[in-house]
Amino acid sequence: MKKLIKALKNKNPKAQEQLFKQYADYLYRICYRYLNNRDLCQDVLSQSFLSIFNSIGKTNIQEENLLKAWMKKIVINQSLMEIRKNIRFSDTLELIEDIEESELTSDEKLLEDDLIQMVLNLPDGYRTVFSLYAIEGYKHEEIAQKLNIAVGTSKSQLSKARKLLKEMISKTEVRYEAIR
Repeated sequence: MKKLIKALKNKNPKAQEQLFKQYADYLYRICYRYLNNRDLCQDVLSQSFLSIFNSIGKTNIQEENLLKAWMKKIVINQSLMEIRKNIRFSDTLELIEDIEESELTSDEKLLEDDLIQMVLNLPDGYRTVFSLYAIEGYKHEEIAQKLNIAVGTSKSQLSKARKLLKEMISKTEVRYEAIR
């Protein structure tokens, strides 16, 4: 991997192609989780790889796990920039001071694909904040800064996303019970 990274820093086209083939699917799935639009994800992924290829020479990355994390961050940031361009979060949402930080739980019968689809079916704002908070581990202050929204809006979006996901899970559990 160190050879590949060195070749990438020297702007070697074969190394760039190899990196693309190795990580495009992984990075696309991250992008899709935020944008839920195949065409837009293709555009963002292309922009992300251009940024990766142009910026890697300025980094001191030498290990695969650091490279992967760095690329993931670029894709997330590119996705968020696209969201900011196309989606306006409502700043008029009521400020929520204290949100119960309960964990989203599901029955063991619930399939992973169902959960992924549920997250993808959330409204854009809910999905974005939920993904950043619950999946990527960002704090509300960081989310607010990245999305150019109030901290209270981030908390509200997360709370509403959790509530909606719980409703979706309940309906799915009822459906599974009916099948049995």
